[in-house]
Amino acid sequence: MVNNHIVRANIISGIRYLILSCLAVFFIYPFLFMILKSVDEMANFGFKLPPTLLPEKFGFNNYITTVRLIRVQRYYFNTIYITGWATIIHLITGVMAGYALSKGRFRFKKFWLLIILSTMMIPFESIVVARFLLFKDLGLVNTYTGLILPTLAYPFGIFLSKQYIDGLPDSLGEAAKIDGANEWLIYLRIYLPLTGPILATLAILTIMSEWNALLWPLVMLTKSSMFTISLGVAFFNQTETRPIVGNALALATLAIFPVVIMYLFLQRFVIQSVAVSGIKQ
Repeated sequence: MVNNHIVRANIISGIRYLILSCLAVFFIYPFLFMILKSVDEMANFGFKLPPTLLPEKFGFNNYITTVRLIRVQRYYFNTIYITGWATIIHLITGVMAGYALSKGRFRFKKFWLLIILSTMMIPFESIVVARFLLFKDLGLVNTYTGLILPTLAYPFGIFLSKQYIDGLPDSLGEAAKIDGANEWLIYLRIYLPLTGPILATLAILTIMSEWNALLWPLVMLTKSSMFTISLGVAFFNQTETRPIVGNALALATLAIFPVVIMYLFLQRFVIQSVAVSGIKQ
């Protein structure tokens, strides 16, 4: 009976691994195809049918010509500048507001949390026109400020920070109050140093979101010198008179490479913070 149970468990486990392996191949294949074909110097001349995964002629000519055709360095600078400031703002405001909603004591705290969460239900597409008209009246079109300013409010980051800080013991703050520390000092000296995992998580989520943002930069920017890397990829594919697949894949690889590398190094913080928040509930 025990042996039958072990055999059944092994079969179920094998089926699960098989299904997960097939799903992994299904999701990874497009990225492998993009990367390998971006170093195929014959990709611009079309694909053979059926298309092959390995490059016919290996080389980096697609990357060299792409850098010459468009201002990739400028796109990188714009994206890094906008993403960097957005990340800093998110980390400051998100964790601070999360701490206030978790450990703070003030009237209507649950009401304000509900208001913050309700804003997450509003589709961005429904407010983009009104926001653009407001920013246009303020003279923020084609400016870094116009792209960074909306990041002052990050409801999901506030909620995630609040859930994480809920898992930190209240006794730490109470002991500090007995020693004469005020609320600001308790936040900076006691709780903020313990929020490393959630800070890393918010940083990853913000960087990925801002790096890949397309709709808001598309609405706010008309000067090519202000384009982000995502907007540069979109316009490159639309303005070319003939399909140059190799260059397009090279540009797409350059666009996603930094965030993929960053996520591979920092993904453990995401898992840790989500696990801690989940266990608390």
